Amino acid sequence: MCSCLKQKLLDIEYNKSNIFNLGKENFNNFNFNLYSDEINKEKYNSNISPRENIKIIKNLAEQFIKDFENPNSKNLLFTGNTGLGKTFISNCIANEVLKSGKTVLYQTAPVMLDSIIDYRFGKKNSQNICDSIYSVDLLIIDDLGTETINSMKFTELFNIINTRLLNNSNNVTKTIISTNLNMKNLYETYDERIVSRFVGYYNICRFFGEDIRFK
Repeated sequence: MCSCLKQKLLDIEYNKSNIFNLGKENFNNFNFNLYSDEINKEKYNSNISPRENIKIIKNLAEQFIKDFENPNSKNLLFTGNTGLGKTFISNCIANEVLKSGKTVLYQTAPVMLDSIIDYRFGKKNSQNICDSIYSVDLLIIDDLGTETINSMKFTELFNIINTRLLNNSNNVTKTIISTNLNMKNLYETYDERIVSRFVGYYNICRFFGEDIRFK
């Protein structure tokens, strides 16, 4: 199948409402003015303002797109509270990657891991989505940390992250992970093997500021 047909099937079966607003959520509609230009080290634990920080993250996102075919370029980990633009930037990236003829699978961590576990136990015929999770050009995992935790899900999550890194030897596959957990929380929640992959193979982008949804 051509990439456009593969993408249509992914949209119908799995993406559904996850990638539906790309007409509005793209870099052309990116508004830096929604972020404060005030530096508040005590509040944000940073020497730069939320506006300067989001500009840095946007540059990293654009570089991620530019270097997508480079097997040595890093993936992206978005961390920060809700309402700071993590999903918006993920959709901006998805938009550009789709334009280049790549395939994108966007799913929340709970739904993705539950689908895999159901398949392992034979509850659902989810082989297609399992195959896609490992092989799709860009996998976007949203809401990591909201899933119920158990050893099976730890194992499946590690296999997904690690396998997609190993795919780089033959087929370049990239991953974006979005979470409300900070790095300390990630270390406390997940196996060290998982977090070490984040540290070694992902550009970690910390979002901070006021909830822009109210603006």
